[in-house]
Amino acid sequence: MKGGPILGAVEDVARGKCAVCGEMNEEEALFCRRCTAPISVVGLQDLTQGDRRVCVGALMKVLGEELRSGGESEGEIDEDLWRGYLSAQWLRPETAVIQYGEAMAIRSVVGNERGRWLDLGCGDGVHAGIYSGWGFEEGFDCFQSLDPAAADMYNRFEAKEFEVGVARAGRRIAWGIDIKPTAIERARALGVFERVERADATRLPMEDKSVDTIFSNMLRDLGEPLAKALAECRRVLRDEGRLLISAMTPAYRKHLHFAPAAMEAERRGEVEKARQLLRLDRGRSVFCQRQLSVEQWQGLLARQGLRIERAVAIAGERAIRFWDVGLRPFATTLLEHRRVWKESESLPPIKRSALAAMDQLLKPVVKNLTSGETCMNLLVVRKD
Repeated sequence: MKGGPILGAVEDVARGKCAVCGEMNEEEALFCRRCTAPISVVGLQDLTQGDRRVCVGALMKVLGEELRSGGESEGEIDEDLWRGYLSAQWLRPETAVIQYGEAMAIRSVVGNERGRWLDLGCGDGVHAGIYSGWGFEEGFDCFQSLDPAAADMYNRFEAKEFEVGVARAGRRIAWGIDIKPTAIERARALGVFERVERADATRLPMEDKSVDTIFSNMLRDLGEPLAKALAECRRVLRDEGRLLISAMTPAYRKHLHFAPAAMEAERRGEVEKARQLLRLDRGRSVFCQRQLSVEQWQGLLARQGLRIERAVAIAGERAIRFWDVGLRPFATTLLEHRRVWKESESLPPIKRSALAAMDQLLKPVVKNLTSGETCMNLLVVRKD
């Protein structure tokens, strides 16, 4: 999806250093090429009231479309799995939708199989925990010990502010790998991994042929350079092992809300409107540099002695459109409310009420998770 001079400016670059991992990046790069931390994306705290009004309108429009088409639901919901993600991500339900889709795709491939599992780019580990059968108590969520004023609000961790309540133990995951120091601290505190270490995909700290399954969750190209990262994945995989890659398709960008709306505004000559909508895109249209077809991925993988066994749909156009609007723009306000609710001991009943409302509101989105053009796939990759 090509834009004019306004949209094209999103890819203009200079040089700068990532505050999270220290990688040298182009100064105007939107995200760090190594750890994907935001660099020059407009901060959520810097959105204006006008920006937020546009975001509210977009959210109401997308949800209204889903509610009107609710009778066209295609699939059944794994209620326990869905509620687990929604509870953990209740202030970012759009994240819950996508992670639930990834979990369903993983389960369709893996089933009840066991083995040495590596979550590559594990983040705080909550996603890996839930798809591996862990259940967390109602009071737990992913929004503890954050810094709402930072470019990357997750780049903070204080153990005393991080409370984990485990309601049900699941499968212990052999390895969690991430490049962000605070992500490693969170994942260790969560307790679902046997080992958690800081590394990236180009230098994995494990022996040859020691892993049964690798899952990479929406990492930017699995690391840089991609060829070296794929070679490392192949090295540590057992001969019968598999690499599961969550990847955007060429349809992803055109089914977002803000970037296509910016293009349309630019075509109409509404320059300021296009600029505003592009700000609200916040880089999501270009975050994943390789938005490739299965065939294109196969060409990249084949050069590293890997092949795609099959592709499983994670999210279609309707789910991606909701993911693009979501509650992300209101995160700073919601986090402040969460702090006040916790201090006043009113958080549990407020969260219960919010979860009940969101569960009903989002059922059409979740039931139609893969409807329309496929925007995200789970690529099941084997050694050639």
